[in-house]
Amino acid sequence: MLPFPDNAKDYLESLAGGVHHAYFWKVPPLPVRWGQQISRKRRRSIRLGSYNHVTTEIRIHPLLRAANVPAYVIESVIHHEYLHHILGPNHNRRFHASERKFHYYRESQEWIRRHLFLLLGRRRSELQPRRAPVPPQAETPRVQLALF
Repeated sequence: MLPFPDNAKDYLESLAGGVHHAYFWKVPPLPVRWGQQISRKRRRSIRLGSYNHVTTEIRIHPLLRAANVPAYVIESVIHHEYLHHILGPNHNRRFHASERKFHYYRESQEWIRRHLFLLLGRRRSELQPRRAPVPPQAETPRVQLALF
């Protein structure tokens, strides 16, 4: 596990304030907190954030406190949970269209896709499908083609 930043609470409040100011300035700011660390040996999935409609509180998974997680990934989770506050619990077309308005949407989704094995606590080789060994083929002469 990677070390947490010393000022993680202030850091999260700063990121949440930036998301609120940029995208949700028409609604009152929501409290955003780090969730509690629950130790598990193996995960099959992970919930990076959650929104509680009763307390109107956003919780962010504590694994995202790690120093190697870019700020835009945490901001995208905060943005996603704010959308639940405004649009409700369903992930419908309107929700996804609003989610794509986040400035670093593609980058954050790509980072999560590439680093999911770390968040799940697994090695990359465990997440890739096993392939049958390919039998060696006889050497064929290589031909170089000239285009001009």
